[in-house]
Amino acid sequence: MRILYCNKYNYPFSGTEVYLFELMDRMRAQGHEVALFSMSDPRGKTTPYDQYFVPPIDFKEHRGWRQKVARAAHAIYSREARRRIRRMIEAFRPDVAHVRNIYHHLSPSILWELKAHNIPVVYHLNDFKLLCPSYNLLSQGEACEACKNGAFWHALKTPPCYPGWGARLTLMLEAYVHRFVGTYRKCVDLFLAPSQFVRDKFVEHGWDRSKFQVLPHFQENQMVPAPITAQAPLVYVGRLSAEKGIDDLLRAMQQLPDEQLVIAGDGPESEHLQKLAASLGLVNTKFVGHLGQAERDSLIAKSRFTVFPSHAYETLGKTILESYAQGRAVVASDMGSRRELVRDGETGLLYPLGDINALAAAIRLLAARPRLAESMGRAGLQFVRYRHRPEPHCAKLLAIYERLVAAKAKPESALVPTSQDPPWQRDRFHKSPAATGNRFLPAAERPKLRVAFIGGRGVGTRSHHLLPKLLHSEARRDVQRYAAGEATYGAL
Repeated sequence: MRILYCNKYNYPFSGTEVYLFELMDRMRAQGHEVALFSMSDPRGKTTPYDQYFVPPIDFKEHRGWRQKVARAAHAIYSREARRRIRRMIEAFRPDVAHVRNIYHHLSPSILWELKAHNIPVVYHLNDFKLLCPSYNLLSQGEACEACKNGAFWHALKTPPCYPGWGARLTLMLEAYVHRFVGTYRKCVDLFLAPSQFVRDKFVEHGWDRSKFQVLPHFQENQMVPAPITAQAPLVYVGRLSAEKGIDDLLRAMQQLPDEQLVIAGDGPESEHLQKLAASLGLVNTKFVGHLGQAERDSLIAKSRFTVFPSHAYETLGKTILESYAQGRAVVASDMGSRRELVRDGETGLLYPLGDINALAAAIRLLAARPRLAESMGRAGLQFVRYRHRPEPHCAKLLAIYERLVAAKAKPESALVPTSQDPPWQRDRFHKSPAATGNRFLPAAERPKLRVAFIGGRGVGTRSHHLLPKLLHSEARRDVQRYAAGEATYGAL
């Protein structure tokens, strides 16, 4: 199978890309042909299709108002991205497209080109952008659903849910344009949700449940987790932004002077959080900045357990799976997709969102009972091995691809009312019954013409090689010319 993956970053910008590139490697290992359509960036690996990539765009770069308007238009609907993916489709000829993170740099315009080529599209959700112009159903670090049922104008209200009035205006217009023209409804064959919570939230907002399928991300795991030491710290790994609830964690640590906390990650709140830690007099908290995947895994493996205090719904919570993969329990806020991953009292502990005293109590409990923490970590490891193994994930995804390709490949019937032109006269090319949606064969490769003779004794069919016995010689030559691809039906 030929699979086209679409994602705006061609390097590991975030967990979205880490998952995507590992998935592509696994598909290659199974013998499938894969290609990436993306934005050009020297940090990405070279591919045979780099010439079709969209040139790099930095929306945060300061430009004049004309350039800002042009970039806003590109974000909403990029003609250049559509032209480029058209050329790539012609070169790669994919059977199916797996679309991940395309907003703004590639834009939803590429979905219309995929539809024009009759290529089935799997749209893999990694945020709530189709429900919320600012991506994550958040405002001021808290969950927000003010834009429910298409009320996207709320994005312009104050206090702002996204930095920059011009950016919020663009995001609002983008949401309204694609809702009005039905881009996602018309161009996407299946939405892939990483959790039941995501699927249910979309259905709650009025989307068709039948177009969603839940497929949680896969996670590699350790065969034997490292033992927990008495001096091991608790760990937070992730983005340092307002909705992640790290300020709650710092205030909870003020009640736990004997425990050590390591915070790994970077983000817009990094400076603020370090100042907060200093103002709270925390000498038991250490910021280590952004870590690579191997360093993250090592840090988690050396921890006592991890903490996930987010105030956001989250589509999944990849760091929870990473913790389980190292045999570590998780303390998490009781909200959104966490309820599917953290089995309270079995693989970790859930506490009421924003309750700093409850968070401190949960940390204190696991810190005081290392055997309980180890037991929960082992249960988390079994959970990952049972529900998030890579092999079943890829098998299910391939089954989805095959089902969508088969649905698109249903051949068009050659029997038409006499008031319509026959299929072969409508176009110079004839669609092969065995071909997928965008696969067309030239006339020379057409199947044999079959003729039905209708008379008083019934209906019979004969292949074109029997025609010499049945047809006038001149008509016979014309039919043979058509079968050989030397003429079209309309030219006979």
